[in-house]
Amino acid sequence: MEQDILMLSALLALGLVQAAATAVADDVPAEEPNDSIMAPPAEVAEMAEWAAAAFLGPKAEAPAATFLKAEPPFSFSYGGQASAGFLAAWPRTVETKELKDRTVHTVCWTDPKTRLAVSATVSIFKRYPAVEWLLRFENQGNADTPLIENIQALDTVVGTLPDKRPATLHRIAGDDCSERSFMPIETPLPAGQTIRLAPNGGRSSNGTFPFFNLECEGRGLLTAIGWSGQWAAALERGPAGPTHLRAGMERTRLLLHPGEKIRSPRILLMAWRNGRTAAHNRFRRLMLFHYVPQENGRPAAMPVFWQGYDRYNARSDWASEAGQLHAAQLAAKAGCDFLWLDAAWFPGNFPNGVGNWTPKPKEFPRGLKPVGDECHRLGLKFIVWFEPERVAAGSQIAREHPEFVFGGEKGGLFKLSDPAARQWLTDLLNQRITEFGMDWYRNDFNMDPLPSWRAADAPDRQGMTEIRYVEGHYEMWDDMRARHPGLLIDNCASGGRRIDLESCMRSVPLWQSDTACSPGHPEWNQAQTYGLCLYLPFHEACAWTPDAYEMRGTCAAGAIVQFDFLDPGFSIERAREAVEEAKANRKYWYGDFYPLTPCTVAPDQFHAIQFHRADLGEGMVLAMRRRLCNTVGIIVELQAIDPAAQYTVELVDEARQKTTRTMTGEELRTNLPLRITQKPGSLLVRYKDMTKR
Repeated sequence: MEQDILMLSALLALGLVQAAATAVADDVPAEEPNDSIMAPPAEVAEMAEWAAAAFLGPKAEAPAATFLKAEPPFSFSYGGQASAGFLAAWPRTVETKELKDRTVHTVCWTDPKTRLAVSATVSIFKRYPAVEWLLRFENQGNADTPLIENIQALDTVVGTLPDKRPATLHRIAGDDCSERSFMPIETPLPAGQTIRLAPNGGRSSNGTFPFFNLECEGRGLLTAIGWSGQWAAALERGPAGPTHLRAGMERTRLLLHPGEKIRSPRILLMAWRNGRTAAHNRFRRLMLFHYVPQENGRPAAMPVFWQGYDRYNARSDWASEAGQLHAAQLAAKAGCDFLWLDAAWFPGNFPNGVGNWTPKPKEFPRGLKPVGDECHRLGLKFIVWFEPERVAAGSQIAREHPEFVFGGEKGGLFKLSDPAARQWLTDLLNQRITEFGMDWYRNDFNMDPLPSWRAADAPDRQGMTEIRYVEGHYEMWDDMRARHPGLLIDNCASGGRRIDLESCMRSVPLWQSDTACSPGHPEWNQAQTYGLCLYLPFHEACAWTPDAYEMRGTCAAGAIVQFDFLDPGFSIERAREAVEEAKANRKYWYGDFYPLTPCTVAPDQFHAIQFHRADLGEGMVLAMRRRLCNTVGIIVELQAIDPAAQYTVELVDEARQKTTRTMTGEELRTNLPLRITQKPGSLLVRYKDMTKR
């Protein structure tokens, strides 16, 4: 009888998983809608013609009128000479490949004297006015090269107006675990001024974000930098008006030995006209369909995670096999998709135990496999926290492999720049993924690597340790994903301090800021979501309670819930209600983003944002009346609404009570009242075009 019950439970769980998988697949769009957000063909062609002229040279067709300089958009010095003075004279080869979504040119210039080969892999998108490239330098000669210095992966001139009217740089702050994390920033760039950007300490979004948008008189250029290290950018506007735009590693001064090769940061440019909001949504679509991790030909489905580390890290009854089995059962009852085990499973605990990547023998005598197995039996998946790049003194790695650590037995940064060390660590992590039954891998990184990188460089190899480290970081993640098809990676670095184009191609920043490590910052969560949504479709924060105000200001395409499930009086019904709403909303986060109010963390303000799925003809509005806000309601004008259509509109208040009515598109587009009677309080509005499926 007991076996029959267990089998029935397993079959029911399998059915639930299959039903959930079908629902999630329906929520996730398959391709970009062909609507007004997409650029007109003429704009796409103009950017493609610029890229062909810039990289392929005089044999390419002359570019249409563009505001980018039609010369190779990168630079470096070689043997003391600027590349602009000699690159055109080097023999050049071109290979072209046509893919479904882009044309890829591989262009290679080779110095006939020293045999230095400089190649650019250039992707020209077919539906976007966007171009991406990656540079590589290889010594194909028999002797060391002369010094290669100041490699600028991006070096071009943007045709901002030749007068005193300012251009404007739009960007968001990086993460520094404060109220400013990911806040939008607008900086005028008048003629004769320079704006310089760089992160802190070698983590790519630590304080400064590597995505930005330069606007001038209805035209603009969105730029994304892919380098999970110390990049730097400068926008220097000359007295005559045009802007010199440069970006690359902050420091490169190195020679290459025979056979050596290196890569540069990845660069993505997307030009736009007539509407910055539409341009940002176009860029979000570009990221969603062509950069972020994909599953079965669609953007990855973002789950709801059940987490508890920061609340329960001092409770031994939680950080044990029995405690995690109990947590998994509650997660399943609440309707979550994942059990999240954070930094509480290894000897020495966090942070003193980093470098001990084995489960605690007393608390987890059978390892973590029983927890992973229970998750899968319940229809859940399993994610586990690691911080492999930091090694504590006295840890197993520091004792047994001091040669793998900058700092040796005293601990420090793990040498991902050393191929042998990287391979050893990659093998260990792959073993743990298999052993524990992990479905996602969580990679944290709570130290600044730049001092270790630069201390390891010789005078004629400045930047080399950083290059090898960043390359090793990508190789490790790529290896893990190749060995474990379907594995997804959470990119954490003291929160959101290592977010860039390359990391977004391999991972998702689930824990967007360490401001989520404690409760009481709902306005910060709302502002972080606002800022990040301008550029990225995937990111998440953490909700500490199931209250609608907190959940709606925290959830995104997925959600992390850190409810007080071990405390007396915990209500699994309230948790389930909150999770159900988050799941019902997540399809909208894959759509276009429209701010309805300014972005602020001020507690006396009203906050409202809209997400719209053009492919479904539906969307949602999230409105928050903050704790000191005396405004009971506002009237907003929704975007992307068909004025001639009829819409069903569902309003869900703070108590999650629903009312439904029918509104014309004209009413939604010009006169939607958002009324919230309590403070803090929230209102969820879902709308759907009645003529759609």
